Amino acid sequence: MLRLTLLLCAALFATALIGGRDYGQLRPGLKAAREAALLAQSQPQATPAPAIITPRPAPVIAVRAEAAAPLQMPLVQPVAEAAPEPAPQVWYVNASTVNVRLGPSTETDVLGKLSRGEAATVVAVSGDGWAQIRIEGDGIEGYVAERFLTPDAPAN
Repeated sequence: MLRLTLLLCAALFATALIGGRDYGQLRPGLKAAREAALLAQSQPQATPAPAIITPRPAPVIAVRAEAAAPLQMPLVQPVAEAAPEPAPQVWYVNASTVNVRLGPSTETDVLGKLSRGEAATVVAVSGDGWAQIRIEGDGIEGYVAERFLTPDAPAN
C-alpha cells in the first residue's frame, strides 16, 4: 500500500512538473498584443521634430445690424416645486416563500425568492394586486403579489 501511495505521488509530481507550466490568465488573442507592447517598451522612443505652425488670417464676416427686440421681463420663469417623494415603506413577507418577478404577472420570469419575515422596500403599489419592490441587500427590483406582503413584521 505504501508503494502504491509513493508511486501515485511520484506520478502526480512528474505530471505537474512536465505539464504544469503556468502561462497566467492570458487569452490567446491577447498574446500578440502583449508581446508587441513589451517590444515597444523595450525600444527607445524617437522624439518627433517640432512642427512649424504658420498663422492664417481670420476670415472677414459681414454682419448686418438689425434693431433688437426689447426683452420681456421676467427673463427667469418660476419653477413649480416638485412634490416631495413619499418615504419608502418597508413591508414584510407573510407567506412561506414568495417569487419576485420581472413584471406584474405570473407569466414573467422569476428573479428571486423571499422567505417569511424578510423585508423589502415597496416602490409602488398598483391597483391590480401587484407591488413593485426593491430588495436593498441584493439590489433586485421586481414585483410581488400584494396579498403576500404586510406592513407589520409577522411572528415567525
